[in-house]
Amino acid sequence: MSRVFSWVMLGVSIVAMGAAMTLGTSAAVPYFGPTWPFLTFGGSPSSTTVTTLTWTAAVAAGAGVLAGLYALRRGAWVSPRRLLIAGAVAACVYALLPPTGSVDMMNYAIYGRIADLGRDPYVTTPLRLAHTGDPVGLLLPSGWQRVPTVYGPVMTFIQWLAAHFGGNSMARIIFLLKWANAAAFIGTGVILHRMTGPDPVRRLRACLLWTANPLILFWMVGSGHADAFAVFFLVAALYAARRSAFAGGLLGGAAVAVKASFLFPAAGLVIAAWLSPARFRRASAAVAGLLLVGGGGYLLAGPAALHSLGARLGRKKDRYLPVPEYILTHHGLYVVWMGALAVALTAFLWWRSGLPFALWRRPSEATRRLPLDVLPVAVLAFGTTLVSPLQYPWYDAMLLPILALLPYRRLDRTLIARGVMLALCTLPGVRVNGYQHFYVRWANLVWLAVFIVVVWWGTRRAAAGPPADSPGLTSPSSVSPPSSSPAPA
Repeated sequence: MSRVFSWVMLGVSIVAMGAAMTLGTSAAVPYFGPTWPFLTFGGSPSSTTVTTLTWTAAVAAGAGVLAGLYALRRGAWVSPRRLLIAGAVAACVYALLPPTGSVDMMNYAIYGRIADLGRDPYVTTPLRLAHTGDPVGLLLPSGWQRVPTVYGPVMTFIQWLAAHFGGNSMARIIFLLKWANAAAFIGTGVILHRMTGPDPVRRLRACLLWTANPLILFWMVGSGHADAFAVFFLVAALYAARRSAFAGGLLGGAAVAVKASFLFPAAGLVIAAWLSPARFRRASAAVAGLLLVGGGGYLLAGPAALHSLGARLGRKKDRYLPVPEYILTHHGLYVVWMGALAVALTAFLWWRSGLPFALWRRPSEATRRLPLDVLPVAVLAFGTTLVSPLQYPWYDAMLLPILALLPYRRLDRTLIARGVMLALCTLPGVRVNGYQHFYVRWANLVWLAVFIVVVWWGTRRAAAGPPADSPGLTSPSSVSPPSSSPAPA
């Protein structure tokens, strides 16, 4: 029964969200000028209609994924390859539909247009482009008009490439970007399929968390967020690091050069290399690759790139965790506050994961079964993302693929519930209820408390040392090979 329910809910979610995308300009679909080559009816549906469709899609997505994960208790209930192909087909369909759920893709198009015109997108604002009368700049959305790009040089290059071939049409630039997003989304799914090995249960779980997850499909392709590229490079780095720490560092640096927030999980690649045999050589190679692409990219972009990023983090509008007003009014105190939260959560996850036994003791039979090539990346990704002042549903795109490579299945339901919660607080996206911002703050705080309890309860025996047959939450039969293994999973 749970298998049939999962299929029905996944289908309902994909269709409902697709309907909201094709109806026309609305509270979910921004106006971006002439719509060709996108497929759309060109109507003007009411806010109630698109809100109902998008909220139905969000709830159905969560129900479908949870039901599919529950059905895995009895084994694989469908071919992972078929589910992977189905997700890839849905991604291609979403690439043909207008951008939905936010105005971010319009900002991407404008930044790409600025770069294509020979100007610096880290200095030139969209409003300045609009003042020149440029047809792409005149379609600038509100909110980011005076903000230069905050994305890394690799993402800026992708935006420039789309703008170069898209010309002076906002729709054509976005269309090319959406197809690039679809390629990155599918590529991530294929790599996860390879990394999870021959076990059909593990492969099917990875598909449910990523490729066949309608919410992730929507945010990465339908809404077209830049996280799709950063996640692709990060997952590719995890795969490449099993053969070459330097290659892993290069791809990790590319993820950082898409979005600076990926610096923390990318640093986990260095820790993973340190935990492997020949630690000095592998860790040095990982650092070299990370600095070459990540550091070199930002060095070429210049100090304006870092200044723009700092200005973005200083905006009070995007505080999605309750912070005392006194701390918000003192920037230095705010930085210390958020840094302390990130360090505290990261240290907690590090302790409960069993990594201290691998780091400070000689490898034992228990620590060898820890997924040492993924676990440091996961700890830093979760520890910094979940207490970040910026909380959007598409940020979970960093967490779900990493979780799919770990055997901590108790966290699956918790993270899926978070995705639904954030989606309901964000959708329809372009125009939202003013009260939603208030609700999402306290909803995030409650969810974070639940997450800590789940981690504590699930790893309650880890404090005494990982037993020989069960390191932390891991199961010996489901742990991925450590980074010292030269062979792919």
